[in-house]
Amino acid sequence: MADRMPGNDGGAHRSRTSPQARPSVNGGRRVRSAADVPPATQKPASRPSKPASSTPASKPGARPARRQAQAVPKSRTSRAASAPVQGASYNTPSLWTKNAAPGTSEKNLFQRILSVVGRVLLSLLAFVGHGIAWIGRAIVSLVSRSRAALVVTVLVAALAVGGLVDLGMNWGRAYAGVRIGEIDVSGKSAQDMRALVEQTYGPRLASGSATIYASDDAAAKVADELARAQDVATAEQQSVEQAQANKQLWTASADSLSATLPIDELVDEAMAVGREQGGLFGRVGALLTGQVVEVRAAYGDAPLESLASDIDATLGNPRVDFDIVVHGGVAEVSDGYDGNMVERDKLTRELDRALLDDAQGKGSFVARVEYAPLRIDHAAAQAVCDQVNSAIAPGARFTYAGSFWDASSTDLGEWVKTSVEKRDEGWSLIPSLDEERAKPVVLAHVQQGASNEELKVLFERKGDDVQVHTDTSHTIPLIAETMSTLNRVLFDASDGAPSEVPPRPSSASAVRPAEGQPVEVAVGSGPAPATTSFDEALSLGIISPISSYTTEYTKKAGTENRNHNIHLASDLLNNSIVKSDGIWSFNGTTGNCNAEKGFLGAGAIINGEYDDAIGGGICQVATTVFNAVYDSGFPVVERHNHSLHMSSYPDGRDAAVSWGELDFQWKNDSTSDVLVRLSYTDTSVTVVLYGINPGYRVKTEVGQWAEGAKYKTKVEYDESMAAGTSYVKTAGADGSSITVVRTVTSATGETLRQDVFDSNYSPLGEVVVAAPGVEVKPHNAAS
Repeated sequence: MADRMPGNDGGAHRSRTSPQARPSVNGGRRVRSAADVPPATQKPASRPSKPASSTPASKPGARPARRQAQAVPKSRTSRAASAPVQGASYNTPSLWTKNAAPGTSEKNLFQRILSVVGRVLLSLLAFVGHGIAWIGRAIVSLVSRSRAALVVTVLVAALAVGGLVDLGMNWGRAYAGVRIGEIDVSGKSAQDMRALVEQTYGPRLASGSATIYASDDAAAKVADELARAQDVATAEQQSVEQAQANKQLWTASADSLSATLPIDELVDEAMAVGREQGGLFGRVGALLTGQVVEVRAAYGDAPLESLASDIDATLGNPRVDFDIVVHGGVAEVSDGYDGNMVERDKLTRELDRALLDDAQGKGSFVARVEYAPLRIDHAAAQAVCDQVNSAIAPGARFTYAGSFWDASSTDLGEWVKTSVEKRDEGWSLIPSLDEERAKPVVLAHVQQGASNEELKVLFERKGDDVQVHTDTSHTIPLIAETMSTLNRVLFDASDGAPSEVPPRPSSASAVRPAEGQPVEVAVGSGPAPATTSFDEALSLGIISPISSYTTEYTKKAGTENRNHNIHLASDLLNNSIVKSDGIWSFNGTTGNCNAEKGFLGAGAIINGEYDDAIGGGICQVATTVFNAVYDSGFPVVERHNHSLHMSSYPDGRDAAVSWGELDFQWKNDSTSDVLVRLSYTDTSVTVVLYGINPGYRVKTEVGQWAEGAKYKTKVEYDESMAAGTSYVKTAGADGSSITVVRTVTSATGETLRQDVFDSNYSPLGEVVVAAPGVEVKPHNAAS
C-alpha cells in the first residue's frame, strides 16, 4: 500500500506517481487512472478495487466514472483540503496558499461604493433625460398648437445659443462698446487694458499740471503781462495772509497731490460691465450706446485737503463745526457756523479732467465754493463735552517702579483733542488723547520718580534711514502703550460704566475702580533695545518730539525759485544730529547755498530792497529752525534778525543767514543726541526736534514796537511799458524795533536761563516801475 503523508494545515499535496500509475493514452485520448480521481471518490484502501488503468475508456462502464469526475471540481478544493492524497510521497513538496493581499478588503469596499455612486449618477442622468424628453414633447405639442409659442421658443433658443457663443467669445475680455476714458477696450483682456491705460494716461499724469483760477476774471488776468509782472514783484514781500487774500490761482501736479492711477480698479470696472454691472441688459446697452468708465486719479488725503483748504481761505468762508475746548481741566463748547467751501468730490473730478483729459496733461478750471452746512451741531458737541468732563474730572494716578504721579484734570485736559469722523449714522465728534503731547510729560514724571539713572540715546544715519542706539539695557517705561491704554479707558466706554482694559504680561493696564474715581494707570515696561529703527523708538516712547514749528509760504507765479530753494535747504538739513553738548550751525550743516549746489536766483533782501539773489528763501528755513529751538528751551548761541520786518513770522522771532556773514547756531545741553528733522509741502516747511525731552518750559514776553526811520520811494522807468502805465515793484515799509524775552525753566520750575532777543528792522524802500512820462507821487522820493 502506498505511503501516505498528512497535509500541512489540511492543505492539498501533489504526489509523485510511478510510471505504472501514470495515465495511459488510448487512441490519442487521455485515459484517467486512479490517481486522477479525487480521493473522495476512491474506495478505502482495505477494499482494493480494480485499477482504473485496466478499464478501457471505450467500455460502457467508464461513462459513470467520467460523469462523476466531471462533477468533482465543484467540491474539489474543500475536500482536498481535508483528506490526504493516496500514493503521495513523503518528500512531496507542499502546495502553499497565500493570505489575501493587504488592503484588498478596503479596495473592494471602495469599488462597491464607486459602483453605487455610478449607478446613482446613471439614474440621475436617466431621470434628467426623461425630463428633457418630456419638456421637449411638451414644447413640440405647444408649438404645434400656438404660433406665439413657436416664436417664443425660437427666441429663447436663439438667446441661449447666443449666450453660450457670447460667453465663449468674451471669456476674460471686456464686452463690445466698453471704454476706459478715451480708450476703446472692446474685446481686450485685463492685461491688455492695464497696458493701454498706463501707456495713455501714465505720462499725462506724471508730467501734467492743473491750474486752478480763483475766478473767471483771474483766468483772463493771467494773459495780462502787466498783472503778471506785479504778481512776481510782490510775491516775495507779502505775508502769507496778504498773499492769501490776493491769490488769483493755484497750480497742482501729480507729485504735489501724491496722485497715482488706480489701474486695477479701472480695469475691474470695465470687466464688470455686462457682468456684475447690468448683466445682459448692460451688455446690450454697451453694444448699442457704449459704456464709459471715467478715468480718474487717486489723490493723497492730506495734500488734497491742504489744496482745498487753501482755496477755501481765499474764496470762501471755511465752515467751523461746534467743538470743545478745555481750560483748567474743564471742557466747554466752542461755537460753530456754516460756511462756503469747495466741495471736495467736485474738486477731485475737476482735477481728474485737468490732469488726464488733455493729451499734454495741462488743464485748468475755475474753483467754485458752495454752501457748507455744519457737520457737528451744538447738541452733539455738548454731549462730547459732558463725556470729556466726566472722564477727566477725577484725574488719574500713574504708577511705575514703585513710585506714582497724580495727574489732575488740568493735566489730562491739556492732552484732549477731537476729530470729526464719518460714521454710518453720519458725522461724529470723537474725543481722544493727543499722545504726542502726553508722552513727554508722563515720561518726565515717571523717570524722575523711578530712578536717577536717565536713559541716553544716540542717533546714527544709515543712508536715508536713522537708527537709534541706547547706552544701557535697563528697563524703560512704555509710554506709547500706556497712553493708548488710558485713551481707551477714558473715551471708549459707551455707557459710562466703570471701564477696564485687561492687563497683559509686562504691559500697561488702566482701571477705573468706580465711577467718579481716578483711573489707576500702571505704566508698562520693557527692556530698552540696544538698537532700533527711528519709527520703533518713537512708538516705544524711547524718543519723542521735543518741539516743532511750521511756517508757510505762497505758491504762485514768481515764487517757483524761492520755493525750490526752501525745499533744497530743507533736504540738506534733514536728519542732522546734534550730539550732547554739541553746537548746531545752519551754515555749517548746509554749506554754501550757491549755484553749484543747485540753488536758484530768487527774491532776497539786499541793501534795504527786494532783489534777486542765489539762494533766496533759505532764511525762511533758518527762521523755522530758530522757532523750533526757541520753543524747546535749548540755548541759542547766535541769531540775527532780517534787515526788514517779515510779518509772516512771530514778532521778533525771525532769523537771517548768509554764507560767511550771518549764521544761526544753538546748543544741545541735554544728555542725549537730538535729531533735527525737516519736511515740507508746496506751501509749508516744518522742523521737529526729536530725542529725550529734557522737560524745559518756555515763557515768552513780547515788548512794544518802536518806530524807526521812514521809507522812501524810488521810481524806475521802463521804456518797454505802455504809455501811462506803472506798477509797484516793492511795497515800502517804515523801520521798527522790538524786544522778545524768553525764560526757560526746568520741569520742577527752576529758572535755567533768560534770553533777550532784540530785533531792529530798517525801512524798506518803495520801488515803482513806470513808463516814461508817468508822474509818480513819491514818498520822500529818491531817484
